[in-house]
Amino acid sequence: MLKFADCNMAVGQPNAISGWRIYDSAQIACQAQRCGIQKGLAFCNAALDLHPLDGNAEMCLICRREPFYLPVWMVMPNHTGEFWNVDELERRMRLADVRAVRLAPKYNVLGYSLRDWCSGELLDMLERTGTLALMDADQSDWETVHAVCCEHPGLKLVITNLYYRHARYIFPLLRQHPRLYLETSGLKSFCLLQTLCEKVGAEKLLFGSNLGTFSPGSAVCLVSYACISENEKEAIAARNLEALLETDKEEVQAALDNAAAALADMRAVLPHIRERFK
Repeated sequence: MLKFADCNMAVGQPNAISGWRIYDSAQIACQAQRCGIQKGLAFCNAALDLHPLDGNAEMCLICRREPFYLPVWMVMPNHTGEFWNVDELERRMRLADVRAVRLAPKYNVLGYSLRDWCSGELLDMLERTGTLALMDADQSDWETVHAVCCEHPGLKLVITNLYYRHARYIFPLLRQHPRLYLETSGLKSFCLLQTLCEKVGAEKLLFGSNLGTFSPGSAVCLVSYACISENEKEAIAARNLEALLETDKEEVQAALDNAAAALADMRAVLPHIRERFK
């Protein structure tokens, strides 16, 4: 049986509540493990709908409570003073052992440009530290993705939640940019997963389920029953993500156990930020 590591999960209640979605982190982890997913990269919905500082702190607490998860922080440029500067962000990420972040430049609460005039300092840091950057396909246009990959060739960028009509964009981009990757849950076109393996290589694909919004079963089946080799399935299911993170469970848990100071600092700074913008 394949071992899966999921790069695309969200936990916690968002602003818009749907009756068919699950938000509780324990329930999400249970559903994932039932389908053979052994660990998951997850961000907290509060980081999108409330504030990145709130959601990031909550995600670290969830990870301390439930070792199934690896934390993903929502990040953004700090031009307005409402987030950390790049040096402080790097320090806190190292302290909490955060190895992956999410970018949401088009989300209505955040709103910023990925180009260097706005996000260059942030992307430089992510590139230099080898941090995995995840971004939904609807959060940028493909010209910007291409430009970011050209300007930051060492940035490990993963495009998540793709749509079947994106196929003609992703093939040339994957060929041109060695550190650009795709998450698999949206690759539902006929034989698209197989064709990507043949033409660009299985090493460019990372398993994801978008669990929290969708059931993980279909995403698991997409990889499990694809017409590709067992080695390619194993690479997509977990090995590629593990190699990009260069980590293991014991190391992550040890780092999370030492992150209490970072969480306390994070919560202490929130009232001052809110006061500034009243």
